[in-house]
Amino acid sequence: MKPATRFFACHVGVALAVAFALAPAVAQQQSSLFNAPVRFIVPYPPGGPTDLTARTFAEKITRTIGQPVVIDNKPGAQGIPAVRQLLQTPADCHAMYFGTLSTQVVSHVINDYRKLPAPYDARKDLVPVSVLGGSPLVIVASKKSGITSYKQLVDTLKAQPGKLNYGSDGIASLTHLGGEMLNQAAGTTSLHIPYKGTAEFSQALLAGDIQFAVSGIVAAVNLSKQDRINVLAIAAPKRSDQLPNVPTTAELGVPGVDLTSWFAVFMREGTPKACVDAMSQAIVKASQDPDVVQRMTAVGIELGMSNTPEQFAKQMDGDFRKWHKVLEQAGIQFEK
Repeated sequence: MKPATRFFACHVGVALAVAFALAPAVAQQQSSLFNAPVRFIVPYPPGGPTDLTARTFAEKITRTIGQPVVIDNKPGAQGIPAVRQLLQTPADCHAMYFGTLSTQVVSHVINDYRKLPAPYDARKDLVPVSVLGGSPLVIVASKKSGITSYKQLVDTLKAQPGKLNYGSDGIASLTHLGGEMLNQAAGTTSLHIPYKGTAEFSQALLAGDIQFAVSGIVAAVNLSKQDRINVLAIAAPKRSDQLPNVPTTAELGVPGVDLTSWFAVFMREGTPKACVDAMSQAIVKASQDPDVVQRMTAVGIELGMSNTPEQFAKQMDGDFRKWHKVLEQAGIQFEK
Protein backbone atom coordinates (compact mmCIF):
# COMPACT_ATOMS: atom_id res chain seq x y z
CA MET A 1 0.00 0.00 0.00
CA LYS A 2 1.33 3.46 -0.94
CA PRO A 3 2.09 5.85 1.95
CA ALA A 4 -0.66 8.32 0.88
CA THR A 5 -3.22 5.51 0.62
CA ARG A 6 -2.12 4.06 3.96
CA PHE A 7 -2.41 7.57 5.54
CA PHE A 8 -5.94 8.07 4.12
CA ALA A 9 -7.13 4.64 5.19
CA CYS A 10 -5.75 5.15 8.68
CA HIS A 11 -7.56 8.48 9.10
CA VAL A 12 -10.84 7.12 7.72
CA GLY A 13 -10.59 4.25 10.16
CA VAL A 14 -10.02 6.64 13.04
CA ALA A 15 -12.98 8.83 11.96
CA LEU A 16 -15.29 5.81 11.77
CA ALA A 17 -14.11 4.57 15.13
CA VAL A 18 -14.81 7.96 16.70
CA ALA A 19 -18.28 8.13 15.09
CA PHE A 20 -19.22 4.66 16.39
CA ALA A 21 -17.84 5.52 19.80
CA LEU A 22 -19.86 8.75 19.98
CA ALA A 23 -23.18 7.26 18.76
CA PRO A 24 -24.03 5.59 22.12
CA ALA A 25 -23.02 8.78 23.92
CA VAL A 26 -25.40 10.86 21.79
CA ALA A 27 -28.20 8.37 22.35
CA GLN A 28 -27.46 8.33 26.09
CA GLN A 29 -27.48 12.15 26.21
CA GLN A 30 -30.87 12.26 24.47
CA SER A 31 -32.31 9.64 26.83
CA SER A 32 -31.10 11.65 29.83
CA LEU A 33 -32.58 14.89 28.43
CA PHE A 34 -35.91 13.38 27.39
CA ASN A 35 -37.05 11.30 30.37
CA ALA A 36 -40.80 11.85 30.03
CA PRO A 37 -43.37 12.30 27.21
CA VAL A 38 -42.94 15.49 25.15
CA ARG A 39 -46.00 17.68 24.67
CA PHE A 40 -46.26 19.16 21.15
CA ILE A 41 -48.74 22.07 21.29
CA VAL A 42 -50.35 22.71 17.88
CA PRO A 43 -52.45 25.88 17.37
CA TYR A 44 -54.74 24.24 14.81
CA PRO A 45 -57.58 21.69 15.04
CA PRO A 46 -56.97 18.04 14.17
CA GLY A 47 -57.17 16.93 10.58
CA GLY A 48 -55.63 19.78 8.57
CA PRO A 49 -52.25 19.83 6.78
CA THR A 50 -50.54 21.60 9.69
CA ASP A 51 -51.82 19.03 12.17
CA LEU A 52 -50.76 16.23 9.83
CA THR A 53 -47.28 17.77 9.58
CA ALA A 54 -46.97 17.89 13.37
CA ARG A 55 -48.16 14.28 13.76
CA THR A 56 -45.85 12.98 11.04
CA PHE A 57 -42.80 14.58 12.64
CA ALA A 58 -43.93 13.59 16.14
CA GLU A 59 -43.95 9.93 15.11
CA LYS A 60 -40.35 10.05 13.85
CA ILE A 61 -39.04 12.23 16.70
CA THR A 62 -40.49 9.72 19.16
CA ARG A 63 -38.21 7.02 17.74
CA THR A 64 -35.15 9.27 17.98
CA ILE A 65 -35.57 10.55 21.53
CA GLY A 66 -37.07 7.37 23.00
CA GLN A 67 -40.09 9.16 24.48
CA PRO A 68 -43.59 9.64 23.04
CA VAL A 69 -44.30 13.02 21.46
CA VAL A 70 -47.94 13.76 22.24
CA ILE A 71 -49.95 16.20 20.08
CA ASP A 72 -51.99 18.75 22.05
CA ASN A 73 -54.30 20.72 19.73
CA LYS A 74 -55.01 24.23 21.08
CA PRO A 75 -56.64 26.14 18.20
CA GLY A 76 -57.15 29.87 18.52
CA ALA A 77 -56.43 33.26 17.00
CA GLN A 78 -52.87 33.46 15.64
CA GLY A 79 -51.73 30.66 17.94
CA ILE A 80 -52.06 32.83 21.05
CA PRO A 81 -53.85 30.25 23.28
CA ALA A 82 -51.25 27.64 22.30
CA VAL A 83 -48.32 29.93 23.09
CA ARG A 84 -49.84 30.89 26.45
CA GLN A 85 -50.17 27.19 27.22
CA LEU A 86 -46.49 26.66 26.35
CA LEU A 87 -45.37 29.58 28.52
CA GLN A 88 -47.14 27.99 31.51
CA THR A 89 -45.10 24.79 31.21
CA PRO A 90 -41.68 24.22 32.82
CA ALA A 91 -38.71 25.37 30.74
CA ASP A 92 -37.38 21.88 30.07
CA CYS A 93 -37.24 19.37 27.24
CA HIS A 94 -40.83 18.25 27.51
CA ALA A 95 -42.93 20.90 25.77
CA MET A 96 -42.72 22.54 22.36
CA TYR A 97 -44.92 24.56 20.06
CA PHE A 98 -45.79 24.38 16.35
CA GLY A 99 -45.49 27.86 14.82
CA THR A 100 -45.76 29.25 11.30
CA LEU A 101 -44.57 32.28 9.39
CA SER A 102 -48.05 33.76 9.83
CA THR A 103 -48.36 33.17 13.58
CA GLN A 104 -44.77 33.93 14.59
CA VAL A 105 -43.77 36.75 12.26
CA VAL A 106 -46.52 38.30 10.13
CA SER A 107 -49.12 38.66 12.91
CA HIS A 108 -46.53 40.35 15.16
CA VAL A 109 -45.35 42.66 12.38
CA ILE A 110 -48.98 43.67 11.80
CA ASN A 111 -49.53 44.38 15.51
CA ASP A 112 -46.41 46.52 15.55
CA TYR A 113 -47.47 48.35 12.37
CA ARG A 114 -50.90 49.06 13.87
CA LYS A 115 -49.39 50.05 17.24
CA LEU A 116 -51.37 47.31 18.98
CA PRO A 117 -50.20 45.61 22.19
CA ALA A 118 -48.45 42.32 21.58
CA PRO A 119 -49.91 39.25 23.34
CA TYR A 120 -46.32 38.03 23.87
CA ASP A 121 -42.84 38.80 22.55
CA ALA A 122 -42.26 36.43 19.65
CA ARG A 123 -38.48 36.81 19.78
CA LYS A 124 -37.92 36.86 23.54
CA ASP A 125 -40.56 34.50 24.94
CA LEU A 126 -39.90 31.68 22.47
CA VAL A 127 -36.71 29.95 21.35
CA PRO A 128 -36.47 28.89 17.66
CA VAL A 129 -35.63 25.19 17.37
CA SER A 130 -35.86 24.29 13.67
CA VAL A 131 -37.98 24.64 10.56
CA LEU A 132 -39.96 21.50 9.70
CA GLY A 133 -40.83 22.42 6.13
CA GLY A 134 -42.71 24.92 4.07
CA SER A 135 -45.12 25.62 1.28
CA PRO A 136 -44.23 28.15 -1.43
CA LEU A 137 -46.79 30.60 -2.74
CA VAL A 138 -47.22 30.87 -6.49
CA ILE A 139 -48.21 33.66 -8.88
CA VAL A 140 -51.23 32.73 -10.96
CA ALA A 141 -53.36 34.44 -13.59
CA SER A 142 -56.94 34.05 -14.73
CA LYS A 143 -57.41 32.32 -18.07
CA LYS A 144 -59.73 35.18 -19.01
CA SER A 145 -56.92 37.72 -18.53
CA GLY A 146 -54.95 36.24 -21.43
CA ILE A 147 -51.77 36.50 -19.30
CA THR A 148 -49.60 33.42 -19.73
CA SER A 149 -46.20 34.45 -18.34
CA TYR A 150 -44.76 36.48 -15.49
CA LYS A 151 -43.11 38.88 -17.97
CA GLN A 152 -46.45 39.49 -19.64
CA LEU A 153 -48.04 40.16 -16.24
CA VAL A 154 -45.40 42.77 -15.34
CA ASP A 155 -45.56 44.37 -18.80
CA THR A 156 -49.37 44.61 -18.54
CA LEU A 157 -49.18 46.07 -15.02
CA LYS A 158 -46.69 48.70 -16.20
CA ALA A 159 -48.77 49.54 -19.26
CA GLN A 160 -51.95 49.82 -17.20
CA PRO A 161 -50.91 51.05 -13.72
CA GLY A 162 -53.58 50.48 -11.09
CA LYS A 163 -55.99 48.92 -13.60
CA LEU A 164 -55.51 45.20 -12.91
CA ASN A 165 -57.12 43.53 -9.89
CA TYR A 166 -55.51 40.92 -7.71
CA GLY A 167 -57.27 38.92 -5.02
CA SER A 168 -56.32 37.50 -1.65
CA ASP A 169 -57.91 35.56 1.18
CA GLY A 170 -58.08 38.63 3.43
CA ILE A 171 -56.47 41.94 4.35
CA ALA A 172 -52.86 41.49 5.53
CA SER A 173 -52.94 37.77 4.78
CA LEU A 174 -49.84 36.26 3.19
CA THR A 175 -51.58 36.25 -0.19
CA HIS A 176 -52.30 39.98 0.20
CA LEU A 177 -48.79 40.88 1.40
CA GLY A 178 -47.32 38.64 -1.27
CA GLY A 179 -49.12 40.66 -3.94
CA GLU A 180 -47.80 43.87 -2.40
CA MET A 181 -44.26 42.48 -2.34
CA LEU A 182 -44.50 41.59 -6.03
CA ASN A 183 -45.73 45.09 -6.90
CA GLN A 184 -42.86 46.60 -4.93
CA ALA A 185 -40.27 44.32 -6.56
CA ALA A 186 -41.57 45.00 -10.09
CA GLY A 187 -42.27 48.70 -9.58
CA THR A 188 -45.94 48.27 -10.46
CA THR A 189 -49.34 49.03 -8.94
CA SER A 190 -52.57 47.05 -8.92
CA LEU A 191 -55.87 47.04 -7.05
CA HIS A 192 -56.20 44.62 -4.15
CA ILE A 193 -59.56 42.91 -3.61
CA PRO A 194 -59.80 40.89 -0.37
CA TYR A 195 -62.02 37.82 -0.20
CA LYS A 196 -63.15 35.57 2.63
CA GLY A 197 -60.81 32.68 2.11
CA THR A 198 -59.00 30.82 -0.65
CA ALA A 199 -62.11 29.21 -2.12
CA GLU A 200 -63.79 32.59 -2.64
CA PHE A 201 -60.85 34.31 -4.33
CA SER A 202 -60.21 31.20 -6.45
CA GLN A 203 -63.76 31.46 -7.79
CA ALA A 204 -63.16 35.15 -8.56
CA LEU A 205 -60.01 34.17 -10.45
CA LEU A 206 -61.88 31.57 -12.48
CA ALA A 207 -64.64 34.06 -13.26
CA GLY A 208 -62.16 36.70 -14.36
CA ASP A 209 -63.21 39.17 -11.66
CA ILE A 210 -59.54 39.39 -10.72
CA GLN A 211 -56.72 39.08 -13.24
CA PHE A 212 -54.04 37.55 -11.01
CA ALA A 213 -53.29 36.40 -7.48
CA VAL A 214 -50.66 35.00 -5.17
CA SER A 215 -51.97 31.58 -4.21
CA GLY A 216 -51.10 28.65 -2.00
CA ILE A 217 -49.47 25.91 -4.03
CA VAL A 218 -52.06 23.19 -3.28
CA ALA A 219 -54.95 25.22 -4.73
CA ALA A 220 -52.79 26.29 -7.67
CA VAL A 221 -51.75 22.72 -8.49
CA ASN A 222 -55.34 21.49 -8.40
CA LEU A 223 -56.64 24.25 -10.70
CA SER A 224 -53.61 23.98 -12.98
CA LYS A 225 -54.18 20.26 -13.50
CA GLN A 226 -57.69 21.12 -14.67
CA ASP A 227 -56.22 23.78 -17.00
CA ARG A 228 -58.39 26.45 -15.37
CA ILE A 229 -55.63 28.95 -14.44
CA ASN A 230 -52.17 29.91 -15.69
CA VAL A 231 -49.34 29.39 -13.20
CA LEU A 232 -46.72 32.06 -13.88
CA ALA A 233 -44.00 31.65 -11.25
CA ILE A 234 -42.97 30.04 -7.99
CA ALA A 235 -42.30 32.78 -5.40
CA ALA A 236 -39.47 30.88 -3.71
CA PRO A 237 -35.70 30.37 -4.07
CA LYS A 238 -36.03 26.99 -5.79
CA ARG A 239 -38.50 25.25 -8.05
CA SER A 240 -41.25 23.14 -6.58
CA ASP A 241 -41.38 19.39 -7.09
CA GLN A 242 -45.14 19.78 -7.52
CA LEU A 243 -44.74 22.24 -10.42
CA PRO A 244 -41.28 21.37 -11.77
CA ASN A 245 -41.73 23.20 -15.07
CA VAL A 246 -42.70 26.52 -13.50
CA PRO A 247 -39.76 28.95 -13.05
CA THR A 248 -39.00 30.79 -9.83
CA THR A 249 -39.18 34.56 -9.48
CA ALA A 250 -35.38 34.55 -9.07
CA GLU A 251 -34.97 32.82 -12.44
CA LEU A 252 -37.23 35.47 -13.95
CA GLY A 253 -35.04 38.30 -12.73
CA VAL A 254 -36.83 39.15 -9.48
CA PRO A 255 -34.38 38.11 -6.73
CA GLY A 256 -35.31 38.34 -3.07
CA VAL A 257 -38.99 37.52 -3.52
CA ASP A 258 -39.42 34.55 -1.19
CA LEU A 259 -43.02 33.81 -0.25
CA THR A 260 -42.43 30.43 1.38
CA SER A 261 -44.78 29.86 4.29
CA TRP A 262 -42.74 27.83 6.77
CA PHE A 263 -43.78 25.58 9.66
CA ALA A 264 -41.45 25.25 12.62
CA VAL A 265 -40.87 24.19 16.21
CA PHE A 266 -40.28 26.51 19.18
CA MET A 267 -39.61 25.98 22.87
CA ARG A 268 -40.19 28.45 25.65
CA GLU A 269 -37.57 30.94 26.79
CA GLY A 270 -35.27 29.51 29.44
CA THR A 271 -35.20 26.00 27.98
CA PRO A 272 -31.66 24.58 28.34
CA LYS A 273 -29.68 24.82 25.11
CA ALA A 274 -28.92 21.10 25.26
CA CYS A 275 -32.67 20.41 24.98
CA VAL A 276 -33.09 22.83 22.07
CA ASP A 277 -30.09 21.42 20.18
CA ALA A 278 -31.14 17.80 20.73
CA MET A 279 -34.67 18.50 19.47
CA SER A 280 -33.30 20.37 16.46
CA GLN A 281 -31.14 17.37 15.57
CA ALA A 282 -34.13 15.04 15.92
CA ILE A 283 -36.15 17.26 13.56
CA VAL A 284 -33.38 17.35 10.95
CA LYS A 285 -33.17 13.56 11.09
CA ALA A 286 -36.94 13.21 10.71
CA SER A 287 -37.01 15.59 7.74
CA GLN A 288 -34.62 13.28 5.87
CA ASP A 289 -36.78 10.18 6.40
CA PRO A 290 -38.18 8.97 3.03
CA ASP A 291 -41.55 8.21 4.61
CA VAL A 292 -41.81 11.77 5.96
CA VAL A 293 -40.81 13.21 2.58
CA GLN A 294 -43.49 11.16 0.82
CA ARG A 295 -46.24 12.03 3.30
CA MET A 296 -45.42 15.74 3.34
CA THR A 297 -45.16 16.01 -0.45
CA ALA A 298 -48.65 14.53 -0.71
CA VAL A 299 -50.10 17.52 1.19
CA GLY A 300 -47.98 20.20 -0.50
CA ILE A 301 -45.30 20.53 2.20
CA GLU A 302 -41.73 20.70 0.95
CA LEU A 303 -38.82 19.65 3.15
CA GLY A 304 -35.08 20.30 3.06
CA MET A 305 -35.47 23.50 5.12
CA SER A 306 -34.63 22.16 8.58
CA ASN A 307 -31.81 24.07 10.24
CA THR A 308 -29.99 24.73 13.49
CA PRO A 309 -31.51 26.99 16.18
CA GLU A 310 -28.95 29.68 15.33
CA GLN A 311 -29.74 29.53 11.61
CA PHE A 312 -33.45 29.62 12.29
CA ALA A 313 -33.13 32.64 14.61
CA LYS A 314 -31.21 34.48 11.88
CA GLN A 315 -33.87 33.49 9.33
CA MET A 316 -36.61 34.89 11.57
CA ASP A 317 -34.76 38.18 12.01
CA GLY A 318 -34.65 38.50 8.24
CA ASP A 319 -38.36 37.70 7.96
CA PHE A 320 -39.27 40.37 10.51
CA ARG A 321 -37.31 42.98 8.57
CA LYS A 322 -38.74 41.88 5.23
CA TRP A 323 -42.39 41.97 6.23
CA HIS A 324 -42.00 45.24 8.15
CA LYS A 325 -40.68 46.79 4.95
CA VAL A 326 -43.53 45.39 2.85
CA LEU A 327 -46.17 46.73 5.23
CA GLU A 328 -44.57 50.16 5.54
CA GLN A 329 -44.17 50.60 1.78
CA ALA A 330 -47.67 49.31 1.02
CA GLY A 331 -49.33 51.67 3.52
CA ILE A 332 -52.10 49.14 4.16
CA GLN A 333 -55.18 50.64 5.81
CA PHE A 334 -56.90 48.65 8.55
CA GLU A 335 -60.39 49.16 9.94
CA LYS A 336 -60.36 51.05 13.22
